[in-house]
Amino acid sequence: MRNDGLRYQLEKLKENMRNMSSPNLLRKISMSSKQRPFRVVILGQNGVGKSALTVRFLTRRFIGEYDPNLEKTYSCNKCIDGDNVTIEVLDTAIQGEKNKTEENIKWADAYVLVYSVTDSCSFNECSRIKFLINSYCKRVRKMSMAMENGPPGAPCVLVGNQNDRLHDRMVTEEEGKSRAIELGCSAFYEISVRESVDSVLKIFEDMYIYHRKTKKSKPFLYKQQSMPSIVLEQTDSGESSEGESRVRGLSRRRQALYTIS
Repeated sequence: MRNDGLRYQLEKLKENMRNMSSPNLLRKISMSSKQRPFRVVILGQNGVGKSALTVRFLTRRFIGEYDPNLEKTYSCNKCIDGDNVTIEVLDTAIQGEKNKTEENIKWADAYVLVYSVTDSCSFNECSRIKFLINSYCKRVRKMSMAMENGPPGAPCVLVGNQNDRLHDRMVTEEEGKSRAIELGCSAFYEISVRESVDSVLKIFEDMYIYHRKTKKSKPFLYKQQSMPSIVLEQTDSGESSEGESRVRGLSRRRQALYTIS
């Protein structure tokens, strides 16, 4: 009887091993362990350096000339803050079609609004695009009101490019900082894609880290937050005490408005 019991247990063990090694089960395990890519869309007027920024991030190389009508999605694997992340970057083309811009907004997990410091029109275009992003987030919030937990806040950063063109500047760094706060962006950067690859890499790294934090914290859309620390780290280079108090005052007023509502 004891031998029969041992034989039965061995047969069951063999059967379990066969099931564990079946292709269907292995396929299910691999699919469940595969993480969703982190999707970033690059938005802004033509000629501000969207494609140059995208390629700089993907390949570390700088290329100055691109087809303004070409819209393409790129994918790459990066190690960010200890995480192996698949990042998909959508380099957009002409922003004139509202429906196309809204499709790109819905697709993304994070937004990069790019303008040129030598072009005030491109600077104002970022405000229009951020309005579309805010409108989409409001619709998502209304649809999610019945849910216990709404969607986390998607990081949106404002990037002023071409600050190496000192004599052609039309938008000051202070104006860029103020606009980022006014629009409720997650961070502000003023860079030269031509001059520095590290500044480009930092934008994407900060966005992913902020995205990861918001996924773990309370839903952004149900609780207005003050400007995150990465904004102050990027913009407070010798900032005056008057400027700091103004930032804190804006944050307090914004929080008060959301408390009343």
